[in-house]
Amino acid sequence: MIDWFRQYWPYALALVAACIFAAFMIKKASVAYRRHQTEFHAQEAEMRRLKALKERYVPLTKTVLEQAEPAELLEGTALGLQLQLQKKENMEQAFLTLNEAQQYVYTLDVFLSDKTAEKFFKENGQLLIARIAPAFQAIGLTEFQETIEKLAVMFDENDETTSIDRNFVSAADEAFSAGDLLTKIKLQGANYIQNYPEMFCKND
Repeated sequence: MIDWFRQYWPYALALVAACIFAAFMIKKASVAYRRHQTEFHAQEAEMRRLKALKERYVPLTKTVLEQAEPAELLEGTALGLQLQLQKKENMEQAFLTLNEAQQYVYTLDVFLSDKTAEKFFKENGQLLIARIAPAFQAIGLTEFQETIEKLAVMFDENDETTSIDRNFVSAADEAFSAGDLLTKIKLQGANYIQNYPEMFCKND
C-alpha cells in the first residue's frame, strides 16, 4: 500500500481533493436546500394568511366591520383596496380615484409592510410619500408627526432645499421602534376606519 502511494501519490492527492470538493458541494447544496425550503414555507404561510384575511375582510361591510379584529382591520381593509387597484390598467391613476381616507389607509399599510421608515421612503414614490404625514395626522399619531413630516420633505423629489440625512433616518427608526409605532398604526388605523365606515364599507 505504501509503495502504491509512493508511485501514485499525485492520483491520491487528486482523489483527496475531489473528496473534499464533493463534501463542500454537498454541504453547500444542503444549506441552499434548507434555505429554499424555509423561504418556500414562509411564502406558503404568507399566502394562506392573506387568503384568510381576504375571506374575512373582502368585501368590507358594516357587519364585517363590527366583528373585525382591530389588529388586522387596517391590513384587511388595505388588501381589499389593493385587489381593487390591481384590476385597473393604471394603478396610480386608480389610486387617485380612491377617497382621501382610503388613500391614507392604503399608504399606512404600505408603511406597515415595509416595517421601517428608511425602506418606506427609499422604495416608494411621491404618490405615497406625499400622503404618509397626512395619514399619520388623520389617525392621531401626533407624537411621530414632526419626524414623519421631516422625512417626507427629505425624500420629496421636488424639494431641493433639504438633503437626506441618513443619521436622522436611522434615529427616526430607532425612535419608532422604541415607541412601538407599527402596533400604534394598526390599532389607531383600525379606530379610524371604524369611526368613518361610510368611507370604507360596501352595503351588506
